[in-house]
Amino acid sequence: MRRLAFLAVAVMLAAGLVSAGDAMEAEGKVKTVTGNSLTVAGDDAEWTFVVDSTTVVKAKGASHKMKDLKERGPATLDQFVKADMKVTVKYEKADDKAMAKEIRVH
Repeated sequence: MRRLAFLAVAVMLAAGLVSAGDAMEAEGKVKTVTGNSLTVAGDDAEWTFVVDSTTVVKAKGASHKMKDLKERGPATLDQFVKADMKVTVKYEKADDKAMAKEIRVH
């Protein structure tokens, strides 16, 4: 019985490692930004990413802006990401959508 439980835990850990490897990356210039999406144009492709409250945005000065914004209300993506900015987006595919996990502004 213990061997079976150990095997089950090992399989779950391995499955977690496989799903962690599903993250993909795209780089390019921002075309459009809305409250819940971001469109990025790369050299040979264009992607539209779904953005939600779990998406992390890394931009110069964003932590200071976030502090100021907390006093005024919730932050929105367009306060940190604008058209023509170069970005790298880490994303995962879910239900035929590209879900942005992290957006790094260069």
